[in-house]
Amino acid sequence: MRAALMLVLLVAAPAAAQDHIVGVAANDPEMNSAIVRARGGLPVFFGHATAPGPGESQFLIKFDLLPEPAKTEFIWAEVIGHTPGVTVARLVNTPGDARFRAGQQVTVRDQDVIDWGYRKDGVMQGNYTTRVLLKRVPPEEAAADRKSLGW
Repeated sequence: MRAALMLVLLVAAPAAAQDHIVGVAANDPEMNSAIVRARGGLPVFFGHATAPGPGESQFLIKFDLLPEPAKTEFIWAEVIGHTPGVTVARLVNTPGDARFRAGQQVTVRDQDVIDWGYRKDGVMQGNYTTRVLLKRVPPEEAAADRKSLGW
């Protein structure tokens, strides 16, 4: 990770009233392990995203929105299309950076994706970074987020 502190959106919930942003140290071992695990599953995820199975929907990726090397803002975006190496997606959260807006279309290189998720019969799959973050927020917030994810 580039920055000493990265801001990570907790839950990819387009209908959420408020986005939850959590700061995480760039060298956080649990978060970095979750990112490695998520990246390892990207080929399978993109297979589902490009040819959804029964009950599969809401294909999402998490990536660093900011182009500056000194700042980091990881955000969720819904996959619109994917070709080898590149995803076209739409931001589902409200970015902290005023240069961007929810609903904005972005192009993301596969190598920049740190997490992914999709719903299978209403239950969110993947979301490895979210699983880490849920342990670090107040219990009532974590319970509401788990419920919205079908966990």
